[in-house]
Amino acid sequence: MKFTKRSFDKNKLKLGFFGINCSGGLSATLVPERWKGTWEQNREAAELADEAGLDFLLPLGRWRGYGGQTDHNGEAIETLTWASGLLSITKKIITFGTVHVPLFNPIVAAKQMASADQIGQGRFGLNIVCGWNEKEFDMAGIVLNKHTRRYEQGQEWVDIIKRAWAEKEAFDYDGEFYQVKGVMAKPKLYQGETPLMVCAANSQTGREFASRNCDMMFTSIKTKQDQIASDIGSLKQIAKKYGRQLGVFTNCYVVCRPTRKEAEEYHNYYTLEMGDKEATRNLVEGRNVRGRFDDLPEFMLSNLEQRAAGGNGAYPIIGNPDDVANLLIRLHKQGIDAFAMGFVNYILHFPYFRDEVLPRLVKAGFRVEPN
Repeated sequence: MKFTKRSFDKNKLKLGFFGINCSGGLSATLVPERWKGTWEQNREAAELADEAGLDFLLPLGRWRGYGGQTDHNGEAIETLTWASGLLSITKKIITFGTVHVPLFNPIVAAKQMASADQIGQGRFGLNIVCGWNEKEFDMAGIVLNKHTRRYEQGQEWVDIIKRAWAEKEAFDYDGEFYQVKGVMAKPKLYQGETPLMVCAANSQTGREFASRNCDMMFTSIKTKQDQIASDIGSLKQIAKKYGRQLGVFTNCYVVCRPTRKEAEEYHNYYTLEMGDKEATRNLVEGRNVRGRFDDLPEFMLSNLEQRAAGGNGAYPIIGNPDDVANLLIRLHKQGIDAFAMGFVNYILHFPYFRDEVLPRLVKAGFRVEPN
């Protein structure tokens, strides 16, 4: 079957793996089954996801780890290389590359991504990151712009790569951040269709950028369940002023066991008893509260630490198969279109989710049977 971006719409509630390219995946833990993130594991997990009918594979763009005993996320396969490799061995699943704008020249990136799209016969997707982790950019000798300026640079970058993919004649571009001359980029995209594009966005500036340029916005759930619908609704309203429809991605981590008690016990075991506490602290300080970590009340510290150890701060989905399926459906009904999932070990733990949760979602009418 010929793949187009509209193929992504076959499932109302879209699911994919998140972070399999990195050691630890989304779980900063010391348990023996901890995800190693080797190429062999990535290949097996991708084939599992493809055969099960999942919609996408989304990598973490990491250049250094979070330290601790495991150096959580310290071993990370570069995402465009990773996407090209997995697109060559899968058949149906979309595979994203996560690209940090300041680190990738737009002309070089346009050719890399068009090459990946050729390999996948139109199944490459682009996750745009305008930059946030200063330590990673320090490694490359690049000064990270102030927040708003990052998105101004990102806009020029997107404008250039889209022209490189589309223009049949050589073109020049004279911007503030990029000046390129006589650009003629080949190969073009496999079917000439711009890849499915996603951008992580939590700030107003980021959400405006995603609304202008992307098919889907990647945002984390930070509100209570009864407030999610209004938050997601406001995101989609931003896109309407640009005359566009915008889907919403979020990240989550899943612990699914035959009983809720078993799921909660395993969650506490791998996050609290066996969590990589130093890596967790580094992750929380860098992403959530920076220098105010030690001033937080104990109950907030515990929650931050557990979510950080459990899924890099993602939304926890924990329980028996009915609990997990019902929560996914409830969140979807509030406006979330796609869930980028983490498991402690994708190969060991996803098959139970595949056999128990996916059929429930199909029966409820939110997914179709894999073909």
